Amino acid sequence: MIIDRIRTEIASFSSKEKLFLFAAMLCSFFISADYAIIRPVSNSLFIQSYGAKAFPYAWLLSIPFNLAVVALYNKYLTKLGCFKIFVVIAGVVTLGNCMAATQISSYKALPFLFYAWKDVYVMLMFQLLWSVIHSTVELGRARYLYGLLFGIGAIGGLCGSLVPGFLAVKMGSESLLFSTLPLYLLLGMSYHLLIKNSGSVDKKVDEGMNKSSSLRDSFKLIANSKLLLAILCMVTFMQVTATITDFQFNSYLEKLYPEKDLRTQYFGRLLSFGNLLTMSFQFIGIYVFIRFLGKFKTHLMVPAVLCLNGLAFALYPVFGVISYAFLTIKCFDFSLFNVIKEMLYIPLKTEEKFRAKALIDVFMYRGAKVFASFFVLFLQLFFANSVVSLLSWVNVAIFALWCFVVASIREHYYPELQAAKSLA
Repeated sequence: MIIDRIRTEIASFSSKEKLFLFAAMLCSFFISADYAIIRPVSNSLFIQSYGAKAFPYAWLLSIPFNLAVVALYNKYLTKLGCFKIFVVIAGVVTLGNCMAATQISSYKALPFLFYAWKDVYVMLMFQLLWSVIHSTVELGRARYLYGLLFGIGAIGGLCGSLVPGFLAVKMGSESLLFSTLPLYLLLGMSYHLLIKNSGSVDKKVDEGMNKSSSLRDSFKLIANSKLLLAILCMVTFMQVTATITDFQFNSYLEKLYPEKDLRTQYFGRLLSFGNLLTMSFQFIGIYVFIRFLGKFKTHLMVPAVLCLNGLAFALYPVFGVISYAFLTIKCFDFSLFNVIKEMLYIPLKTEEKFRAKALIDVFMYRGAKVFASFFVLFLQLFFANSVVSLLSWVNVAIFALWCFVVASIREHYYPELQAAKSLA
């Protein structure tokens, strides 16, 4: 039934719309594939150089860098346009990753810098992709197309994660960083096709955005919108809890897999399985949940399920349980949560879709790690021997707040409630 609806929807597209959709799927695939390779390598090299306990310091020190990158992005977006700014960022990523492949083991600071950079650039890439999609795709089609686009990204993530999963020990973790070169060349061609068939998205950006807007103005856009504030809170909650779960998982991983390449291999194989779960959600689960629960109840379901996982690990702190919790939160983050979160951006203005969204989806996605860092460092200071299990109770409290935020914007999930409110 779902497949038939998607086929019917795509069959109604013009040739230009089909090319746009094809290009968007390719971009999602290549960005996800690259990240699935780079992430296990950067984590493994970071743990080798500093240990898992140093992750909170990396999250804290990377925040000024993240904010500077977002400020530059917002400043030059209208001056350069989407494609030119994409070329600049993609060029820096490709050059940086290839240099890291040969130099990262030679300099003590490079594993830290690379770990921080990889989290920023992948969000910038997705920001440049999804802002164009939001400005091109009609609201009525998002229900089907967004799940499809995220699903193709999951396939890319699965293919990419097989590289460290099966080649890390044979080739060495550092050598895998060269994979960015061919992947980003293909990504560049795909993004060019996307812009070419987007219906003059750069013109929409130029007409719909204030060219003199500053980073402060982007903050004001969020502060003046109840919906943007709610999205900001939900993104923050997801990333804080995901970061805490990541720390818990890496703490166990460091103890059980002390050798660098074996650790990269295990992480890559675990991500392969995680991407299979993500694909099942994106191609099937999203449509089922939205159809039978609706967007509002689906949004509530995400923190509810994750809360149960947090309780499970708090009561049974073993590697199997935290591995399950880690897979679940990553699966939800990259599939169900991302799709229903992206849908909330569709009715917003152009400037909100680009500048405010960049602040939320690039800076706050990584800036949320600051809050996670404070929780981890505080508990390490006073409860060093039980910090990993205690963090689960922090997650449970955040999930409760998350449910309250979703309830506060209930009218945005039901058109009739929103219409009634506008007439009141």
